[in-house]
Amino acid sequence: MKSKITNAMHREQARTSLKNQWGTMAWITFLAVFIRFIISSVVGGVANLPQDSAGNNVMSFLLNNFLFFAITYGTYYCALQVLRGKRVQANMLTTIFQGKFYLPMLLINFIQYIIELVLNLLVLLPILISYGATIYFGLMFNTVTVGQFQSEMTGDLSLALLLIIFGFLMILVSVFVSGVFQFAVWVKIDDPSLSVSDAIKYALYLMKGRFGQYLLLQLSFVGWFIIGTLVFGIGLLWVIPYHDVAIASFYDTARNEKDAPAIFD
Repeated sequence: MKSKITNAMHREQARTSLKNQWGTMAWITFLAVFIRFIISSVVGGVANLPQDSAGNNVMSFLLNNFLFFAITYGTYYCALQVLRGKRVQANMLTTIFQGKFYLPMLLINFIQYIIELVLNLLVLLPILISYGATIYFGLMFNTVTVGQFQSEMTGDLSLALLLIIFGFLMILVSVFVSGVFQFAVWVKIDDPSLSVSDAIKYALYLMKGRFGQYLLLQLSFVGWFIIGTLVFGIGLLWVIPYHDVAIASFYDTARNEKDAPAIFD
């Protein structure tokens, strides 16, 4: 079912909703980044692991998938509250750590991680067939150094072409999967009684027939993110909330137009 609300309307709704909360959301966005940085620095300093070591990769995996994901989901929660006209506060960033949310959201995060991993493995199969397991798994798990990668690509136009084609496919897959799971997070927030599998199924239902518009909405923010990176990325503190609230508007519209169940507070 085609939406009656255009992407321009979603962006306008985001600006209207943020009118009196830009500063608060910029502060929440800063805190999300700052908390990750401080924890990573402290843990990294204590562990004192080489940058490219297996131990460092394991540490990053644990931090990202047991701690930092909840902070990211906390920003999603704040964006949805702003869209719905509610005042947000910095302490809402830790909402996902509440007992009723943490374990289900942890499971949603792991399912997303596994699905993206499997899909990326499939997308990169031609590279495994043509160039072997070293490059293949190195690309998957970011263990290939820039020098190794460049030496493999030197003079090999076919590899470069494959990487461009399949890199584009990976981006499309990643946008779709991340969109569905961001919706699943909001579905679970709206109705904590839903099981994780039902939340994901419902998120897929909301995205069905709308991925093209969703992709265009995401692409419409590329220029804003480029501008936001100027002046040491300070502008991103306002661009990221703008983006997240616009995506929340897309989600809410899908709920309303597809006759979603009532929202549970």
